Amino acid sequence: MSPKLHRLALRSCIVLLLLLTGNLIRTVWQQQASINLAIAKGQQLYLMMDDPPMGLSEAALNNLDTAVSDLIFVDALPLTLAEARPWQELGCTANSCAHLTYFDRTNGRTVNQILLITENRVLAEWQDALSRPGGSRFVAEDAIQIAANDPQVTAVLGDIGAGDPAMIPMSAWLADDDCRSDWCVDLTFHSPNGDGRIYHVFVNMSQQTVARTFYTRGRPDLDVAAPVSQSAAFTDGCHEQDGWSVCWEMSAHDGVIFRDATYNETPIFSTIKIPQIEAWYPSWPGGYRDEIGFAATVPPFGDTIVNELDDGFEVRQLFTEFTRWPNCICCYRYEEIIRFYADGTFEPRFVSYGPGCDDLSIYRPFWRIDLDLDGPEDDQVWLWQGTEWTEMESETELFPFVDNLGPEGYKIATGDDDLLYRWTMLPTDPLGLDEARVFVLRENELEGEQPLSPGPGDTFQPPRQWLNGEPISGEDIVLWYVPLLKTRKTDPLWCMPDPEPGINQCEAILRAQMTDELPQPTAAELAEMAATATPASTEPTPTPAPTPTPRPVQGSTVEEIILNSGCGACHAIGPLGEGHKVGPDLSDIGYQATGRIPGVTAEEYIRQSIVEPNYALAPECPNGPCMPNIMPQDYGQRLTTEQVDLIVDYLLALDGTAVVENPTVIGEADSGIFNKSAPAAKSGGAIVAGVDSSSATVQLVLIGMVLMLTLFLLWKRPYEEPKEPAESEP
Repeated sequence: MSPKLHRLALRSCIVLLLLLTGNLIRTVWQQQASINLAIAKGQQLYLMMDDPPMGLSEAALNNLDTAVSDLIFVDALPLTLAEARPWQELGCTANSCAHLTYFDRTNGRTVNQILLITENRVLAEWQDALSRPGGSRFVAEDAIQIAANDPQVTAVLGDIGAGDPAMIPMSAWLADDDCRSDWCVDLTFHSPNGDGRIYHVFVNMSQQTVARTFYTRGRPDLDVAAPVSQSAAFTDGCHEQDGWSVCWEMSAHDGVIFRDATYNETPIFSTIKIPQIEAWYPSWPGGYRDEIGFAATVPPFGDTIVNELDDGFEVRQLFTEFTRWPNCICCYRYEEIIRFYADGTFEPRFVSYGPGCDDLSIYRPFWRIDLDLDGPEDDQVWLWQGTEWTEMESETELFPFVDNLGPEGYKIATGDDDLLYRWTMLPTDPLGLDEARVFVLRENELEGEQPLSPGPGDTFQPPRQWLNGEPISGEDIVLWYVPLLKTRKTDPLWCMPDPEPGINQCEAILRAQMTDELPQPTAAELAEMAATATPASTEPTPTPAPTPTPRPVQGSTVEEIILNSGCGACHAIGPLGEGHKVGPDLSDIGYQATGRIPGVTAEEYIRQSIVEPNYALAPECPNGPCMPNIMPQDYGQRLTTEQVDLIVDYLLALDGTAVVENPTVIGEADSGIFNKSAPAAKSGGAIVAGVDSSSATVQLVLIGMVLMLTLFLLWKRPYEEPKEPAESEP
């Protein structure tokens, strides 16, 4: 190569190297700008957290972010008066102390601290291996960064900054994934193709990966007036009426804390609050660990209201996750209520207006009731044992709570000398499916009095981890009441705002009735109760291990099994399915399964697809090519052999009405089925999975190649001999 040509090539390489480097910097900058935009959108949804009414200063929050370098900072929230009591002797009062939450990713636990704000001094610290932090605006940044680098997410959303978020990052779990024990959050986006569905991105914060992506339902708007703008107001206060005196205050994430209730100047309870609300969806299977409060996933909507009743009064607070309710998908609307009656009776009530992210769900509010009957000590508890009231001697979990009731329909009683209360769950479910779990525990330090992070999903923890058989007679008693509110889209509607809001909500009511005595029933009363009573189970209530185990699917008919297992929430299954949102249409699976895999009968194909869902993926799902690991993987453990036989026989009989001449055969070269080991990209979009990361990779490779060529040209630079001077003429 001539020196001139060599110099030209070298200059060209240097210019190309500069251009490629500049373009790479621009690409990275654009991607980061997109991520920053998505983070800003996610944080804007925390309407109550941008400027919390009793919040810490931004400077204090920035200082807290580096307070513990080896932990992930989650949140810092001021304490109410009731929450500050355990540290009152150390200087804590309302708003002078903050509850700090961190997540120890290495050991999989939540770390809590109580900070005296004025002195920036930590007063207490404890660790909880079971709890998982709730959602917070500080979580949004890490979660979105992880999601932005996942090819399945970019295949659907493309530029994540252009996504339209539906909810704040929600603390969530999946029953058939590591997210049942790891700390995971769910990012939700409105479907970019405008079909009204919600696109879910489950981010495993413990492993820093995307665990699963999927769609949930869409539905048309109802013809109702738009709600007023989100109101961040709530009203702390006290009220005296009909012999009652009670105060309340809004907490950051444990709802309204009712405190210091007395009746005719006699103490009744110290505090009542709702630390968490579980929303369980069988179609995922999994759900959310909702919290209510001024800095929670579901914030207060409007003032705390005191209403007059004919024979007492009520205090009620509405919480809503989004202001377009009921014309929204993935929004939550709850009400926390306590009624106080002139005869000393009181009723904690909870209302869920539904629906959340799917039509079939179970809402579980966790009520914590710290009794102080005539003072914190010397409380006693009695349980109706079929023929008589007997005193409970140790901590107990009661389930079922609505069966085998005593005289006048009460299950347990609590008292201190002559002060007695009987407790029952009032029936409200139109099909009589009311149910609840009740835990009777002894009050101990750091067993719920402090601000609580939610527990692992579907385990009733807290409070189940504190159930260790301690004696309760004569102690300070705490009741945990967890009603189970099951939604239905069939007649009668339940927990649904259709066909108009406010008429199909579900409500759970716990009645605590003051009484003078606990009389033992007469022989005639016992005979009457025996004639109508449900036989009592002789089996003790099991206490599961902290890690959830697969729950058996209840039901002896095809209809019951499909409803309870959540199949109809994902599939259209002839007349039974309510879904066709995630899984393929099974309305003619008896025909489609024939010959789908050569040498495998339709019965074998259907049966194996139930117990091993990734055995053979169908070619098409409502959202595009069917992906692995979407269907629950544990039906082989949750369904009995008889239940599987019933489902297989039913599905085999579904031959449809339309004739398909050439059923798709899995395994044929031209079938269009993608490899089950790797999910395919969604069809119909202009964005290719992983385009952002692959583009940067290509640019890095090109830069490396040009750099090597440049170095080679520099090394091989030709030697130019100096020109000899021209000879002078003689």
